Amino acid sequence: TAFRVPFGSTKGEGAMYTSQPAVVYSPQAAPPPQAYASMPAYPGGYVPGMLGQNGFSSQVMSPNGRPVEDMFLFVNPGSGGNKGKVFLEAPKPLVVDVEGNKKVQLHVFSMLEGESGNKPGFKKLKETILLRGGSPVRAVVGGGDGTVMWADSEAQKHGIDTPKQVAWGIVPLGTGNDFSRVAGWGGDNPEGVSDNNFALLKDLVKQWSAAKIRHHDVWEVSVNLDESQGKLLKMGKTQVEEDLHVTSKTFHMVNYFSIGQESQVGMHFDKHRTKSQTCNLFVYGAAGCLQELRCWGVQHIGNIVANLYQGRDKNGSLIMDSEGDLGEPQLIGNPESLMFLNISSYAGGKAHLWQLECDIGVDPPPATDSVNVTQDPGDGKLEVVTLPLIANIAMDKLVHQARKVCSGGPYFL
Repeated sequence: TAFRVPFGSTKGEGAMYTSQPAVVYSPQAAPPPQAYASMPAYPGGYVPGMLGQNGFSSQVMSPNGRPVEDMFLFVNPGSGGNKGKVFLEAPKPLVVDVEGNKKVQLHVFSMLEGESGNKPGFKKLKETILLRGGSPVRAVVGGGDGTVMWADSEAQKHGIDTPKQVAWGIVPLGTGNDFSRVAGWGGDNPEGVSDNNFALLKDLVKQWSAAKIRHHDVWEVSVNLDESQGKLLKMGKTQVEEDLHVTSKTFHMVNYFSIGQESQVGMHFDKHRTKSQTCNLFVYGAAGCLQELRCWGVQHIGNIVANLYQGRDKNGSLIMDSEGDLGEPQLIGNPESLMFLNISSYAGGKAHLWQLECDIGVDPPPATDSVNVTQDPGDGKLEVVTLPLIANIAMDKLVHQARKVCSGGPYFL
């Protein structure tokens, strides 16, 4: 059975803050759905107005009396076919004038610099937070979706309470960049970063400074294994499957989690991913085609998942049954994938699987208020859908074939 949590891990819990542009950085990117909160909903968390206009602390001033904001950029140099390296060539710090007669000092660091738990960039970030009395600092990640969770994990290893003390932004340098897309920063790798004395980077700093803050959930996925019937594998640095030699594992995810055929495609992609965003998109498409052609190895959810409950164990309410028990909500059709979605973008923006007009995936249907809802990555809920075929992902812009099961959580299966 294949399952896949494609985006990194973190020791964090509960939530993180992410920045959302006032003006979308990529002209090709659609602005975030209006359902996304422009203010964080984290209980007791940061409200931008507490810091003054545009998130500046009135206690941090330059010698000439102008407010100064320290901002951080953590770059994965290998992301985007090594395009991340160019950001490390920027002046340190990069000082940018922004609206409101204010200045921003951008501190740029490599994610690879230093040992885990002892990295100079995150030590500087912690010092800045302490100087501001624990007030949140805007930090941007240059990399793919996994780099966001890597940065959050590193920050917490340095004693930073990221749900309350950091607002994360992102420069999309990965392949799909779904996290960046839903945050409103687009999905295309930036070009010409160093041209005209880093004019593009300076413009991005202005947008990061003016960006609104919203709440984004971080979910745990715990897997328990029957050792006599299988093993837990991970994709190693050499793109080869490695046995974890454990019977249980907890992952953290911010985007989505899947079981079935789509997961098989994801594992195949991870084995053959390249350093080119364009090539990776072709690799992913080819992996999907090959998996569908292997009709003898197709996995169906009805043969993998017996029951799905809303709750932390079998004492929760039954959402889906695939064993044919009378009176229970039965799985409709013979879907190949079961997907748990925290964001609306999937497969590099190729699909938006949870739609109000989508059909229901179980019979009898669930309560209306658990399916007729709009996605929000900060509402404490995961949307669950079934997918008939892998091809439905590529065709989603033409016709929505995903079926809605539930919006809620936590889940047990």
